[in-house]
Amino acid sequence: MAKLTWVLYNSDAANDFTSSVQSFTYTQGRQSVLDNYGGGTAQITMRNNTGQVATAFLAYRQKVLIKCEGTNAFIGWVQGIIYNDTPGNANDATAIITLGDAWVLAGQQIATSQVLTSNDFQVDEIAALQFYPNQFVQNTASTSIRGSLTFAGDWATRLNQIVASDRGVFQSLNGINYYYSLQDLVIGNQTLYEFGPTASAVVIAYESFNRIAGFGGKTFVNQAQVTPESLATQTATNATALVVSTSAITVASLNTTVTDGLNTATWIANSMGDDATQESYQITVKDISQTAVANLANMIAETWNLNMDYKPPGGVLTSERTLTEGITVRGFPDHTEVDFYLSPYTYYNYFILDDPVNGVLDSSRLGW
Repeated sequence: MAKLTWVLYNSDAANDFTSSVQSFTYTQGRQSVLDNYGGGTAQITMRNNTGQVATAFLAYRQKVLIKCEGTNAFIGWVQGIIYNDTPGNANDATAIITLGDAWVLAGQQIATSQVLTSNDFQVDEIAALQFYPNQFVQNTASTSIRGSLTFAGDWATRLNQIVASDRGVFQSLNGINYYYSLQDLVIGNQTLYEFGPTASAVVIAYESFNRIAGFGGKTFVNQAQVTPESLATQTATNATALVVSTSAITVASLNTTVTDGLNTATWIANSMGDDATQESYQITVKDISQTAVANLANMIAETWNLNMDYKPPGGVLTSERTLTEGITVRGFPDHTEVDFYLSPYTYYNYFILDDPVNGVLDSSRLGW
């Protein structure tokens, strides 16, 4: 079956160095709904027996594009280079190039007394303040987010606080980090293909399938304590805490009122605490196992939310809508492997009564 075609390109120097690459791996996003976004990184292993690193003009903070089927999949900047010069055998010399994405750079850029005026498009405001601007894009307005006259700290922390307050997600679209607020997640729902155990023209088949259930403080939370900046801590507890004891988390948010803070706490406790058997997923996909490799290429570059079919041991075929939290890609000369980290869409169900994907009628207590 067909393989994915990858290109590795030094954008600042207009240099394609794909022919020197032996393998690469990169990560984007996060693994679980309650994780912070820690930044995406890439490691590129390439030959350097004739100085290929210098020929490609790879040096600190050079901008590198990793392209899948001609489309940007990862955008990163050189963070460092490890040279393996293999003394006595220069023909085996290699180098590992480490890249960091815009999240990594945001964590390295510290603000002092920065004014932030936007209450509903603060991601865009922050994006414009980065040394490499416009790497973050906010799709539509968020809930009300506290501004600041004297913000001091790194920008990655501030962006994670916005996520904690608004309960939306960041997803990569052609290497750019798009923020979707809770009510806009439906935009990313893809219906043209799905995940499943058997490859077809409309199914991306997985090689391995892990179900993750009942991890306290990670995938199962029945109490949330949310502290909006400069306001009192708000606590919400799900009734399951009376049966299995509490599995609590604390969240620092930028909500502007204690009511919004309580709503956020209630949302977490009820969306993630109704059922300890509710599962998140990790699947591994290979390009050479696909019938329609173009679907996988599209998924890698544009990060859609797919329906997934699976059959637990002794169970029946189950179908569930998932949200893509993050991915890890490993590229080799003969194939590509991709790990997808998926949450059940129920973690994000917006309060719409009668809708087959986003509705909570007869299925949840997510009304405040």
